Amino acid sequence: MAKIKLLVRGKQNPSTIHIRFYHGNIDVSGKTGLLVDPDHWDPKASNYKNVSAIKDRDKKHLDLEKLKLHVLEAYNDAYRFGEVINKPWLEKTVKEYYGRPVQEEKGKIEPHLIYYLQFAEWWLENKAPIWKTGKNKFLSKRAISQYESFLQMWRRFSSGKKLTIKSIDSLLIDKFVTWLEDVEGYAENTIKRHIGRLRFFLHRAETEGVKTSDSYNDRVYVSKGEEIIDPVLSEDEINRVFGLDLSGDIKLESIRDNAIIGLWSGLRISDFNHQLDVDHIKDGYIRIKTTKTGSWVVVPLHPHVKSILKKRGGFLPPKYNDAYFNKHIKTICKLADIDNIMRGRLYDGFKKRAIEGDYPKYKLISSHACRRSFTTNLYGVIPDSDLTTLGGWANQEMMRHYVKKTKQQSADNLKKAWDKKYSNFKTSQQ
Repeated sequence: MAKIKLLVRGKQNPSTIHIRFYHGNIDVSGKTGLLVDPDHWDPKASNYKNVSAIKDRDKKHLDLEKLKLHVLEAYNDAYRFGEVINKPWLEKTVKEYYGRPVQEEKGKIEPHLIYYLQFAEWWLENKAPIWKTGKNKFLSKRAISQYESFLQMWRRFSSGKKLTIKSIDSLLIDKFVTWLEDVEGYAENTIKRHIGRLRFFLHRAETEGVKTSDSYNDRVYVSKGEEIIDPVLSEDEINRVFGLDLSGDIKLESIRDNAIIGLWSGLRISDFNHQLDVDHIKDGYIRIKTTKTGSWVVVPLHPHVKSILKKRGGFLPPKYNDAYFNKHIKTICKLADIDNIMRGRLYDGFKKRAIEGDYPKYKLISSHACRRSFTTNLYGVIPDSDLTTLGGWANQEMMRHYVKKTKQQSADNLKKAWDKKYSNFKTSQQ
């Protein structure tokens, strides 16, 4: 009958916990690497004594029982595959249970193979530049910057504690989620992105042969906050922006005209504010290869865009950098009285992140609103397949992600449709 015992030899504090496995003619012993106060050890139970002085005694007691079970299961596997059962095998089995790195056997313990933060920093420096995300595509500088920002947040969460890769399990991730909600005040989607980044490095650790927790991929619960609809400009609001007399301010007028082109073309700011040129405009259409996806799109010129080109003698308005554009599109929307209060997120320079709150709509408008407004205003007006093609999306599901109709807007659209359809209908009530 197979037996596994844990032993403490001597009375020096601390003393090493040894392990002995014997079955038939097999009798091997080795060190576990664990230390204990001999006064807290129960030789008969082969485990910790039942004394209150031991911190986390129940957890430690259960851990050692699991270690014994692990060794027994490893023996069965080793026996079936003809492995030699000896002292190196026993100590290697214990190391595997505790996720100790292989390099430790050679006396070369590298921190990036044990600790989460050190591993993530090591990976970003050594592996990220050559890590492929697709055919001939590598991790972008922007993505690397986002992971670096995540690690700064992880440092705040861990408060300087060196957390091992193996220790990051579903329970710790739950604590991380609670911290993000209660302390940092992040919204649901942002928290989910941070969980994804946390797990990203754990996946990379596995590919490097580092032992991870079996539960880190378990589902975690994230509280659902109030639904926040990304701001878009309705056709009426676009008309108000277009109708502003900004002739006294060349820069504001140029930004307004560029925004109108973005609002009625569905192009990203990387296209309408950077690469769009008069050569891309011919016979009443914009034809351009988009920067982000490399796909060609063809969009007819809206009357507003035609008016802008005519006003400028066939030329496009001057362009300014994206930060300047995003700053002053808010000014323009404010001048157009687009100031109804709505729920949204506004970047806080002191906290260096977006803060959820109720703000005047113009404060929430940025270049992203152009593409979203184009999609939202045309959704349901033309077939989904046509709208997908116009925007250069790979599929209709991606296109619908940009549709940002509030419940009130949907109700207003239905009311308009009914008013038009039943305009001649008279109720029986007098």
